Amino acid sequence: MDFERLIEVKDLDAMEVPEKTTSDVELSVVIPTFNESFGISNILNSLHSSLKELQINFEIILVDDDSPDETWRIAAELTEDLPELTVIRRIGTKGLATAVICGWHHSNGRLLGVMDGDGQHPTEVIKDLFNAFNDNDQEVAIASRYLPHGGIKKWSFSRRLLSRGAQTLGQLLLPGAIGTINDPMSGYFIVKRSVITETELDPVGYKILLEILARSQTNKIQEVPYVFLERSSGKSKVAVSHYISYLRHLLRLRIQPLRSRALVRYLFVTAGALILDAAIFVWLFDLNNWNLTRSAALAGEGGILFTILLHDLWTFAGRPVRTLTDRIRRLAGVHLALGALMFLRLLAINAFVNWFNLGPLLAFFLTLTVVMPGGHLLGSRFSWRNIRV
Repeated sequence: MDFERLIEVKDLDAMEVPEKTTSDVELSVVIPTFNESFGISNILNSLHSSLKELQINFEIILVDDDSPDETWRIAAELTEDLPELTVIRRIGTKGLATAVICGWHHSNGRLLGVMDGDGQHPTEVIKDLFNAFNDNDQEVAIASRYLPHGGIKKWSFSRRLLSRGAQTLGQLLLPGAIGTINDPMSGYFIVKRSVITETELDPVGYKILLEILARSQTNKIQEVPYVFLERSSGKSKVAVSHYISYLRHLLRLRIQPLRSRALVRYLFVTAGALILDAAIFVWLFDLNNWNLTRSAALAGEGGILFTILLHDLWTFAGRPVRTLTDRIRRLAGVHLALGALMFLRLLAINAFVNWFNLGPLLAFFLTLTVVMPGGHLLGSRFSWRNIRV
């Protein structure tokens, strides 16, 4: 076996993305693969043609996890015709996120890109992603399925529902990192090399973009629309285990040490809001004999305002300053989102009192401890998120 520009990597060695070299390569595109032999030649040739149209120095790096169908061998046979192509065969380890890091480790570009090797990412979109860095000082350009003129071809309703559900869950758990991103689960993007080299990454699973956005906290992001295509061959590799891995990844990012200070502050603010909520209710209902429903509603409103104020002035005080218009819009959004929860909470309180004969105070504290923590998490979706610049 003697192929030009074929690199074999054995075992899972820790790989870091080095600082930019003296190379004049503008863009390095990594394609992670596993059992994609049938259509990989067409994808590589098409991507090569699209990149040629940009008239820049580029490189394509295919990272294959030692596919049984020898995807790496078929790609390596193209290196003579595609001089910008390098093939990496990883032996003894698997995983999309780590494959991407492996490719970037061997790259030279000022910009680092990722796209799938199954034909679902149209290669011509790479030009739109690259051009996003010409307009202003962007740090990340993301191909999004959920923008006007974007979309998904021939997905089943269940898969669309799962995808949207996973996206919403990520935005709820990591609102500060991906709250403004329409498609944070995209696998098609370009990022500045400096963002990667200055960020401590611990990639797991298959959503490397999520890792980058959460740990780097960059907010110089632009999205471009694209249509997610059908696979050119084979079957989708998405399984239940991928969604479980995604959930574990979200939880890891939620409690990661790099965000621990903000997390501790968030927990303090949430606890303080619940205490304030309870204190206002006791003062109005128990000490001043106000109506049960009105007391609970005003107490909940006090907790919401307390949460928004403290998150802005303390929890995330280091974020870019927001305008008065932005604060008002966010305040309105929080109330709109929590209005339904507040209504359900009031219904539950009255149901516990009138149908189950619970005492008003017991009914209030029961609904407070069950409903409001989730409500504050939902509210944070609007009050923590980064500003798009």
